[in-house]
Amino acid sequence: MEAKRILKDFNLKSTSCREQVLRFMLNNDHAVAHSDIEKNIEKGSDRVTVYRTLRTFLDKGLIHKVLDNEGAAKYALCQECNADHHSHEHVHFKCIECDQTSCLDDLQIPEIALPIGYTLLERNLLVSGVCNQCSTN
Repeated sequence: MEAKRILKDFNLKSTSCREQVLRFMLNNDHAVAHSDIEKNIEKGSDRVTVYRTLRTFLDKGLIHKVLDNEGAAKYALCQECNADHHSHEHVHFKCIECDQTSCLDDLQIPEIALPIGYTLLERNLLVSGVCNQCSTN
C-alpha cells in the first residue's frame, strides 16, 4: 500500500510496473541497477517500460541517478526531493566487497571553486571502500 501512496503523493498514476519498481526500491537500502530491477519484478514489464518508469521517477524527483566508478548508472530513492526541488549532492559510497552503492545523505559534497569561465551544473562524489556490513563479517 505504501507504493500506491507514494505514487499519489508525487502525482503519478499508479501502474503495475511503477508499483513493482517502487516496491523493489523501497525494499533495498542501496542504489539498484536497471538490470537488477528487471530481474526482480514480475515479467509483465519489458525493458523499455522499466526504463520509462525510471525516467518518470527521475523527472518527478522520486529517485536520483548514482554513477559508480565503472560508469554504470544505478538508482536510489530521494529523501527530500520533489518535482520542483531535486537535489542529491551528497556522497555516495561503493563497497568493494559486496559491490553495493549507498547514499550517505548526511555527508555533503564540499564546495568547489571553479576557474573563471567554467559553469557548475552538477557535482558527484563517489567514495569506495568496505561498507559497515562487510567490515563486520
